[in-house]
Amino acid sequence: MPTERHSRAQPPPWPPIVPAPGRSAAVLIGTATQVVPSTLPQLPQAAASVTALTTELTGPYGLFDPSGVHPRVDPPTPADVLRLLPSPGGYQLDLVLFYFAGHGVRAQGDRLCLALPGSVDDEDRAEHTSLPVTALFQALASVPARHKVVVLDCCFAGRALDAPHAADVHVLTAAGRSKRARTPQGYPRTGFTATLLELLAEGVPDGPEHLDLTTLYRHLEVDLPAARLPRPLQRAFGDSGDLALFRNRAHGTAATRPGLLARARFAERLTATASWGGNRRLRHAAARFAAIASDAAAHLGPTDPDTFRYRHAHASATGAAGDPLRASALLREVVADWEPTAPPDDPGLVAARASLEVWQARAGAAAPAPALGEAGA
Repeated sequence: MPTERHSRAQPPPWPPIVPAPGRSAAVLIGTATQVVPSTLPQLPQAAASVTALTTELTGPYGLFDPSGVHPRVDPPTPADVLRLLPSPGGYQLDLVLFYFAGHGVRAQGDRLCLALPGSVDDEDRAEHTSLPVTALFQALASVPARHKVVVLDCCFAGRALDAPHAADVHVLTAAGRSKRARTPQGYPRTGFTATLLELLAEGVPDGPEHLDLTTLYRHLEVDLPAARLPRPLQRAFGDSGDLALFRNRAHGTAATRPGLLARARFAERLTATASWGGNRRLRHAAARFAAIASDAAAHLGPTDPDTFRYRHAHASATGAAGDPLRASALLREVVADWEPTAPPDDPGLVAARASLEVWQARAGAAAPAPALGEAGA
């Protein structure tokens, strides 16, 4: 039988905060080139990341007016970066966004510095040859804006959370305090930004019309580890998690065949990265597969092969989340409903039968032993 649909009314999501394009500003910095005396490696992907993200912010799905977006690659000095920020004496903004892609270097006292051309990766010289993140947050503190967002795509970016003036800023980092950001060989852009751009390109079929920072982070913390990249960090301030930077390309496609497939792929990544969230993440994956299977039955039809595959995935995820008995029951239903509609050697049906054997065995192994005197004759 098809997976049951849940009729309980769901509360509406919190409304997004959508900044006015004319009252928003963004500064995007990339350090791609290193010159003497620097010994840091060249990072051409940083320049490509700035270009691509600028296009996304100002394109049809971005929420920024091009006149308010200021990209800069290889600024030579900290002053060249900070002067791009909105003037402290200017009018009140809805949002100011600062993005950096490049190397992060450590200074004395575990402080973070953003590398510029010529930066030296030495604790004694880092602050004199780079942009100290403390200076960035001090400058941002003077910018009149309701929301301030800093995105750091660099090594050790999590150290930015410790900066004194960062307390009222929404901070999203590509790596933790002691982790190095990674750009796998062959990536045209930095690893974190490439993953973000892929997320924006695919969209979130079951997500809101506007992609708020919380939704982006929830997906990045799954997508990045699934790509064997560091887990990101985020710290929100007040209601900044509801702040939207982009429109959702996939909004309204949740029940279409491509939308169901995209949702299923994300649920699979949830399962694959369960080591980050343990059984809680596995239960969430099972719940997502249940919703996908229900929507597939309603919109594709109860006997559509994809519906059966999603029901199979739901059952297996239920078992992985710690309920092999329920998984066995679900798989028995899937196999019984699938067999009249497909040839015996159908690959999906064969896989479902194999899963049924696995979860029946595990359910039997997990069953408590009968008490003395209760064994059957």
